[in-house]
Parts: sequence; C-alpha cells; structure tokens
Amino acid sequence: MDFTKHFIHEWTIQSIRNFFIDRNFHEVNTPTLLAKIPIEPNLYPLQTTWTHRNFNFYLPTSPESALKRLIAQGIGNCFAIAKVFRDLEDIGPTHNLEFSMLEWYQMGKTHHDIAKTTKELILNTLHSVQQKLNLPQTNVISYQGKNINLGGDWYQFTLKELFQKYAHIDLSQNLTADQIIATAKTKGYNIDGVTTWEPLYTQIFINEIESQIPKDKPFIIFDYPTQTSPLCQTCPNSPGFSQRFEFYIGGMEIGNAYTELTDSKILKANFDTETKFRKQNNLPTHPYDQEFVDACGQMPPCAGIGLGVDRLAMLFADTPNIEDILYFPTSQLIQE
Repeated sequence: MDFTKHFIHEWTIQSIRNFFIDRNFHEVNTPTLLAKIPIEPNLYPLQTTWTHRNFNFYLPTSPESALKRLIAQGIGNCFAIAKVFRDLEDIGPTHNLEFSMLEWYQMGKTHHDIAKTTKELILNTLHSVQQKLNLPQTNVISYQGKNINLGGDWYQFTLKELFQKYAHIDLSQNLTADQIIATAKTKGYNIDGVTTWEPLYTQIFINEIESQIPKDKPFIIFDYPTQTSPLCQTCPNSPGFSQRFEFYIGGMEIGNAYTELTDSKILKANFDTETKFRKQNNLPTHPYDQEFVDACGQMPPCAGIGLGVDRLAMLFADTPNIEDILYFPTSQLIQE
C-alpha cells in the first residue's frame, strides 16, 4: 500500500504543531467528553452515555469551550489539534464524522490579524510538506488539475459585497425571515413552508455565491450576519453583522474565524435564542454550560479560528476525497 497521502496528513499536523510551538503558544490537550456544550446554529453534537452512572456526555463539535475556559484563567496564546464530531451531517468526499480540527487563539487581536497568521501558517506548512517530499519550495500547489497560488494577495471580500456582486441582493436589507422570503420569491426560489431566515440565506449563498468563488488562490469572506455568529463581536460600523471570516482554498471551506465575543450577557441571550428556536422547530437541543458563558465574559480581547486539518492535507495531497488521507475513515467502520 502507498501511504504517501497519509504521511502528508501526518506531516501537516507535525508542521502545524511546530509552527505554534515556535511562536510560544501553549498546546492544550482538550477533553473529548463534555457534560455540556455551546449551542450554535447548525452544530449538533453526538451524545454518549456512561452506563455505570447513567450520565450523558457530548462529544465536542470543536475544542472551543475548553480553550476559552483557560483563556479566561490567563493562559494566553494557545492552540489545540483535536478530534471533533458533528451529528446531523453525512459523510462525504470532504467530511468525515470524526475529523481533526486545529483551533488557536491570539490575545489582543482581531479576525483580521487571524487572517494574517492563517496565511503564514499555510505557507509554512506547505513548505514543510514539500521538504518532506523532497520537492522544490514553491507557493503554488496543483490541486485537481488547477494551480493555486497560496502566496501573494488572497482574495478578500465582505459577505455583503458578494451578495451584491453575484446575487444582486442587499444583504443588509435581508436579515429577517420576511425580507429574505420576499426576495427569494422574486428570484424564483421555492418558499413553500419556509418560515425562518436561515434556509433561504443558505440556499442563495450556495447557489449564487459559493459556486462563483475563484479557485486560483485562497478566498476570504469577511463579516457574517450576527444571527449566524453568536460567539462573535459585532461590526461597529455594520449593524446586523459580526467580525467573522471564512476562507476557502480550491473551492473547499477550510476555516472559520472570529473576533471573540467577551460579553457574557449577550452570549447567554444568543444561546437562549438558539435554544428557543430549536424547541419551536422540533430540532435536537442540548444544555449549554453557564460556566462557559461566564468564562467568555472574563476573557481578554482576543480572536480565534477553527481550521480543518484533514481538508488542508487533502489540498497538499492533491486528492478530492478525505478518505485518501485517513487510515480509518467512518465509511469503513459502518461497513464492517
């Protein structure tokens, strides 16, 4: 068996770890069993039961809650490379039920600073992998027949700019269910039975924006609607939007970054709103941790990001299938 693609995954993780250790970040081994978990839109945890005590645990959707507790206690710049899990999402070419996430936090920084560190990290990791493969150092990767330049300037747009450019929609005027239902109707979308904002927003984004993202270099989208970003600081000059970015390489979403919300009252209200929404729409819900909410209110100003390690390795290994870089993908387990 040729293990080269698996080794690229291994070298990607090693390089990431070295990058942050060299910059004096603290590495945290975050827990896999959680009694409670942050409640965020479209994120649903897997649940397991400790039979001996009849106690329910949740598997983490990210390392976030553990890291933020430590930040509130003064740990400073920190990172974790952890296994995370998400229910209500099927496996596919770019998603495994159990996947590796890098999450890091920088004190006194914003999501724009995180974007700069992200670029440094990815170039550093690429060069490390190239060295392991005895290849010449370059900023350009070949992914599925297309060259992608990871150096130079990355594409950067706000989400509002992209909605205007590609969908011809003023997103700032489409932040309620009634507004986006009316807009979607005029554009020919099926609105039968739709009573909430998120489904139509997501449809429009996937159909009219995500499909237009160029693939010749990384693409960053800044400033997302606040209702999709409950753990972010809001944008001071853009009501209804929060300081968040997502970035894509080769058409794949790789990471999601925030300027972190440090107001526990607002965070609690956001979690309560999501809990109410799930109950009203018969969606799975779970208890959130008030101690986590309190910890966020004690954090210094900071920013953080969650980055898909497996997808990054896919890019460096030039494979469209996440199973090619995993020794034991979920698909093998469910076929046994």
